[in-house]
Amino acid sequence: MPITVGIIHTYVHFSDLLSPQIQDYLEKDFYYSGKEQPLWDAWGIANFMMGISFLVIGLLNIYIYRSLSKTDFPPLPAIFAMLVYILGVIFVGVQFQQSFQLYGGITGLILLSISLFLTLRKSTKST
Repeated sequence: MPITVGIIHTYVHFSDLLSPQIQDYLEKDFYYSGKEQPLWDAWGIANFMMGISFLVIGLLNIYIYRSLSKTDFPPLPAIFAMLVYILGVIFVGVQFQQSFQLYGGITGLILLSISLFLTLRKSTKST
């Protein structure tokens, strides 16, 4: 899912956010850290980097899962890192009333909880 979201987010960034109407709006100045700068310099760059970050998270997950043998479960640090990511998704869904993020985060949390449960169950059986 992070790869899909990253691709869509980056595509929208370049297709919709670079339209003349949006560019005119994003040229407005605002004060940040005591200096005046265009809105695009802060928001536009952060928006682009968010899409790229989703892609990187997805690619790292693929690498982790492909490096496991068929009997291995994901490593606990990877599960906890994804937990932080998913809790952030849920927070955005609640804070900004975004149902896609909220329900996607809840679905991800359920799947991640199953993965964590199975991993912990396996590790207690093998000790």
